[in-house]
Amino acid sequence: MADLKEEEIRRIVNRATMFQKFYGSSSQSPLAKLEKEYPDLFEITDSLKLERAFVCEALLEHQGIPVDEPVILDAGFSEAEVMGFSSGSLNPDTLKELKGQIEYHFNTVGELKHRKNKTVWNARPKGLSRFLSSQSSPQVLFEESRGALKISVKQSMKTFNKLYLPVLVGIFASIMMFGGSVFGAMENEEEVGIIMSGVFGLLSFLYARFMNKRKRLKKGKLVDLADRLQQILERRQKVSASTPETISIPENEYDGMDEIEIKDTKKVSE
Repeated sequence: MADLKEEEIRRIVNRATMFQKFYGSSSQSPLAKLEKEYPDLFEITDSLKLERAFVCEALLEHQGIPVDEPVILDAGFSEAEVMGFSSGSLNPDTLKELKGQIEYHFNTVGELKHRKNKTVWNARPKGLSRFLSSQSSPQVLFEESRGALKISVKQSMKTFNKLYLPVLVGIFASIMMFGGSVFGAMENEEEVGIIMSGVFGLLSFLYARFMNKRKRLKKGKLVDLADRLQQILERRQKVSASTPETISIPENEYDGMDEIEIKDTKKVSE
């Protein structure tokens, strides 16, 4: 039997409770392996009237499901794209959780569109957010490809890139001051002009460096989202895989078959 700390049990119970409130009920069967490994945990959750299938999902999430790390694609200066893959599949319940996770991440509502082998979520913000590309541009694509599910997360960087404007202003001011100092346009203040030129140049460099770091962090959050979506798909897949579809035949289905008498028939000829 595996031991869990009190804090871990509390975290698993809270997560399973959230799953049960979110889905309402589960059509999946719990994983027998986990039930045998954590009997004390299931005794606690049974007393709380939590479905064992949801407890199994919370346990799998707690243990960590190995997935391939999403990769950042070079989508240009004005757009960021992250791609990941999962062996999971889409169904209404899974899509409901995926949609909730995506909208929580981007802090905006959106809509799902279904095509032949694709499902696309597009942001549909309300109010003034509609005019911000960072809020209106997010898109998440789920596409079946070679037996796997490809996940593509995109977001425009145009709104973010506008924050680079002070860098251009600082560089322009630095060049003008340096040029004025070299060509004597500043009369007796050449030294001051050169110093200020260096200050503006340094500040522009530091600000650009700061913004580049912020941009990398923003792309990193897209990677985190793609990884989270992969985790959800894999977790749901592991639980659903524990419920094989079987066809059961009642024991008395063929009772009385031996009582059927097959008689020979003769062909009547003229």
